[in-house]
Amino acid sequence: MLRFRVAILRKTEGFTLVELLIVVLLLSIFLTFASVNWNVMAKKGKGALLEDFSVDISVIKEDAVSNYENRIIEFEIGTGNMRVGALDEKGQFVEIKKIDLSEGYHVNDAVINGQPFSAGKCYMTLRADGLVDRVILHLQGDDQDDRYSLVVNPLTATVTGENGYFDESRFTGRNNPS
Repeated sequence: MLRFRVAILRKTEGFTLVELLIVVLLLSIFLTFASVNWNVMAKKGKGALLEDFSVDISVIKEDAVSNYENRIIEFEIGTGNMRVGALDEKGQFVEIKKIDLSEGYHVNDAVINGQPFSAGKCYMTLRADGLVDRVILHLQGDDQDDRYSLVVNPLTATVTGENGYFDESRFTGRNNPS
């Protein structure tokens, strides 16, 4: 009678199917987060400026509505400083946070509810009932010819961007809520 020796199967080098599936799953999760961050970082120029300012306005408006308290944005004409705050019992402005304009822009002048401001400080109110002041911010870039206007809708608080200097007279003839 012939006898054959059967080799006992020992664990071979390599990975199991379960281990490979876990690695693929983790890589897909990491790549998803990396692609989202890449898209955020890839946005530049006026589109990024518009998106950042729109998000800031939306967050401030939601904060005002949810806390039943008016919020105020203070614009310093010429310097580009923008501060968000509220009024205390004495009517003094109390800063909550700052808003930074990206891409080297600063506020050149502003028109708030039809009133032009070309120097000093001016204030935009975001009310607890959800309404906001009608605001046109004229921004100046690093280049003298680089002008951009941000227009805030008073009913919806949506922000639109316009290349160049957006004149308030363009509101005439429209269904203007203010």
